[in-house]
Amino acid sequence: MARKSDDHLSATRSFKFNTRLKPLFAREDLPERWLDSPIEEFIAAHNFEKPVEEGTTPKLLVVSCIEFRFMPQIPRNFAYMIRTAGGRITQIPGSEFALAYILANGVRHIVTVGHNDCGMTKVEAFKPRLVEALAEQGWEQDHAKNFVEAHADRFAIDDEIDALESEYVRMRSLFQKVEIAPLFVSLSSSRLHLPSWFEKYK
Repeated sequence: MARKSDDHLSATRSFKFNTRLKPLFAREDLPERWLDSPIEEFIAAHNFEKPVEEGTTPKLLVVSCIEFRFMPQIPRNFAYMIRTAGGRITQIPGSEFALAYILANGVRHIVTVGHNDCGMTKVEAFKPRLVEALAEQGWEQDHAKNFVEAHADRFAIDDEIDALESEYVRMRSLFQKVEIAPLFVSLSSSRLHLPSWFEKYK
């Protein structure tokens, strides 16, 4: 159980999220097409405390946010990792190149992981600090401000679960012959959940 001080990090305790997530308590809760795949191994490591065996070649791509409070429970050689602000690689021009490289190496399963309490929902309020951080690195104040304004909308999100769905839809349209699993992690427990909206894409 999450400590009381961690309640804001728990997706399952938040009205914003808890009615929109399907818990994954057992193997039977997973979509059938994920069974006996690297996706099942990834979920089992987080939710069922079943360690992933280290292999010799990557079997999975994990796309997640830059969030420091989430650490995938996977060994070396199991997966490629891409972390971006908000976990949305299709917002970054040219990101298809990295995905093409990974696909060319035989990976056919992708996990995209969203999370609660994402900083990208607070970008508007955070803009002054972003500008200050760049200015401290030697950027001209106006250049830093213009840069932040030009790129903020690309990374800002209004709602974490909605953003995960949008990214899932974009990735499915770009990469039609891989299995993509959208998952949502509760930061207080690191347990993975299935967004309720996934039902309509089965």
